[in-house]
Amino acid sequence: MQPCDAGRDLVGKPSSVPPHGDLAASGVSAFGPPGNMTKVSSRWNCTVCGNWMYQNTADGDPPKEWAIGERPADWPAK
Repeated sequence: MQPCDAGRDLVGKPSSVPPHGDLAASGVSAFGPPGNMTKVSSRWNCTVCGNWMYQNTADGDPPKEWAIGERPADWPAK
């Protein structure tokens, strides 16, 4: 799936840059034991191209940057 221009432009930018207008908030990714979870990223799904974008925290990969990736494993298939 080809990312849209707006999504491609976000990749590698600081995560403090706001999401583009066609990204829909889709949850967060976190790890660790319940009660002591560490947020890794905010997940966004593009309503135009369908790609998944990740607004990473300092614990994300890459840290504090926007990234494009696969559909989250815990996201229901359509």
